[in-house]
Order: sequence, then structure tokens, then C-alpha cells
Amino acid sequence: MEAIIFLITSMITFLAGVLTHDLTNIKTRKYLLHSAKIKKDLDFVLLSDLHGRSFGKDNEELIEKIDELDPDMIIMAGDIMTAKDPFFSIERSVDRAESLIKKLSEKYPVYFGPGNHEERIKWEQWRYSFKYEDMMRRFKEAGAVVLNNESIKLDEYGIRLSCLCMPEKFYKKGSKGLHENDVERLIGKASKDFYQMLIAHDPEYIPTYTGWGADLSMSGHYHGGLVRLPLFGGLISPKLEIFPKYCGGVYHKGGKRQIVSCGLGTHTYPLRLFNPAELIYVKMEKEQKDGITG
Repeated sequence: MEAIIFLITSMITFLAGVLTHDLTNIKTRKYLLHSAKIKKDLDFVLLSDLHGRSFGKDNEELIEKIDELDPDMIIMAGDIMTAKDPFFSIERSVDRAESLIKKLSEKYPVYFGPGNHEERIKWEQWRYSFKYEDMMRRFKEAGAVVLNNESIKLDEYGIRLSCLCMPEKFYKKGSKGLHENDVERLIGKASKDFYQMLIAHDPEYIPTYTGWGADLSMSGHYHGGLVRLPLFGGLISPKLEIFPKYCGGVYHKGGKRQIVSCGLGTHTYPLRLFNPAELIYVKMEKEQKDGITG
């Protein structure tokens, strides 16, 4: 009996240590991508699902890690703030997001694509003391290029960067699915002349993004599945799907590439297990071949 109690106590202590580590430490994951379509080598940092967290005072630990990488630009793939958190106010979450954008934009171009938490301010305006448009204005004034079903051409690199903001119904459990014509209706046709990059927060619809024409899609939303198991990957999706297909990492489909961030923060349930906060660094090199490693 004492052996069983010791074993259980040891396991609980171990899991508590892993949980604490994964909630408070940032792991940098690096990918190298080659494409004949880009004009010039480019490297960028992908941030997703920070949810108002701060690593160190004013996110100094996160900023230090980004500075060590010295990227050409920052891409934010949504949920940098949180619209649902029992531990601190929504206003504080927005303040932290704005502060981070301001500090980063002083050094790097910052491209911001909203996630479902930013969009929820618009969907459920009656819940909040400020408007979605006011929050986006603050992020823009802090230095971000905010893309909301919009695109921008980065001519120097031969890249077209687009951001898809889906209607609320596509995030809900039991949704009938997002189709390529839905994406085209929201943001127009994919570019055939430029390397088409797409910020699309929800990875569930990766086949649709690829079919639409994204050479590289960038998502988050699933937080790596909260708990990650060896061999199986992420355990659960926000729609309570067990072992979701596109949970975290890099994927290949139809000659296109898809990167899904495991995210940096949490909301509602402060849980990350075998799943440390993740900062993604992508280096893109112009070559006469396509591929990705990392």
C-alpha cells in the first residue's frame, strides 16, 4: 500500500512539475522552407494564442527570445488577447496585447490577423465595455498592420499575405464546414503570381485553405491539444474532438505547406502538459525547389 501511495504521489509531483514548466517556459521551434516563388530570402516569427499572458515583466522574456532570432517581420495569427478569462479583466488582456505590439513594432514590421477571441468582441458586443473597432484601432496605432479579410503585397519578397476572419458559425461544434468558395467570397482569389501566405486562425479547415490556393497557411487555436502524448500528438481540440488531425506542427498537402502553432498561452483552463509554450521561427529561402524541414 505504501508503495502505491509513493508511486501516486511521485506521479502527481512529476506531472505538476511538467505543467509548471510548460506554462512558464517558451520553446522555440524552427522551420526551414524553400520556394522558387519568392524573390528574396525572408525569416519571420509566428506568434499565436498568447491570450494576454506575459512572460516576465511586460513580456520581456518573450521579446528577448524574439530579438535573439532577429527576424525580418512578426506575424501574429490571432488570440493575442483573450475575451474569456476568469483570472483578469478583458481590458488588462487588451492592454498587454497592445503593449507587446508596440514594443515589437519599434523593431520589426508586425502583421496582425485576428483570432476568434478578438472577433468575439464583435460577435458579442453586448458583453464588453469597448468596441471591436476601438481595439483594432489601438493595435494599429501601436504599430501593427491589421488584416481582417484583407491582403497586402510584400513586393520585395514576392509574397502576398492574406488573413481570413471566418464568421462565428464556423468555429462552433457541428458546423457544416468551410468551403473554398466561402474563402474566396471573404478575401477574394488567391494570388498565382505571388507566393500566397494565409493567416487563418482555425486549423480545422487546412484542406480548404490549401484548395483555395495558400502556398503556406498559418494557424493556431488548438493550443497543441492542451496535452500532447508521445506518438499520438495533441489530445483534444476546442470542439472537444479527440486527437485532432491538425493540432500542432508542420503539414504537407498538395505541394503546399501548413504550419500550426501550439501557441503561447491558455484561457479558462490553465493547462499545458508535455506541451510548452511555443514560439515559431520560419526561415524562407529562394531556391529552385519547394520543401520544408524542421
